[in-house]
Amino acid sequence: MRYSIFALRAALKAVGVAKGDNPFIWEEKRGVIDPQLAAKFPYGRPVQNFVNDLTEYCWLVYSKSLGAGGAQLIGRQNDLWVSEHLSKAGIDLKAKQNLWDPHTRGNIQVMDKWAPTVNDCWVLGGVHRQAEFELVSARTMENLWDFKGARHVVTAREILGLVHFGYALEQQPGRVRLVCRNPGAAQSATVEDYDAHMRQLEARGPVTVLSLLKK
Repeated sequence: MRYSIFALRAALKAVGVAKGDNPFIWEEKRGVIDPQLAAKFPYGRPVQNFVNDLTEYCWLVYSKSLGAGGAQLIGRQNDLWVSEHLSKAGIDLKAKQNLWDPHTRGNIQVMDKWAPTVNDCWVLGGVHRQAEFELVSARTMENLWDFKGARHVVTAREILGLVHFGYALEQQPGRVRLVCRNPGAAQSATVEDYDAHMRQLEARGPVTVLSLLKK
């Protein structure tokens, strides 16, 4: 399946991430939306609604990654947000560019607001086009499990989600890729399944990432 913005909104409501409190774990400027999004409301933006806001952000990253070409890059922010990789996605951090800019591509997830579900939707865009993913961070416990927060680091969430949706890790000289081996599983991937799968794994603790460590 491939999402429409309406189906994606329904999926977000189904998993409950757009209800109640602000779903964004990180914001560059709290309560302020990117100018590119603000420009969509020439007659004034409606009162802030988290369902609407999260839908806009999730739809943007999903559609950008779905429409991208080539590999999507996953890993820790400090390893990803470097000129070597950002240039491939047409992103200039000094110019404060992110995926809201129409000239950027969806190969790297760079946004002014962030939530696990936003990242999940970005991954799903690549999964639905059966993109290759390239891991740019080392497979260490530090990069996979947050002991203080008792949760997966986003890099582990990305890898575990991909494996769940039919991908396999491939170690190659100088790089690690995740390649689609089950197109049916990739095509049927959903926000709800991703959310439920990660909730189940997180309840089991750090043991869930041991198989991902570099051998």
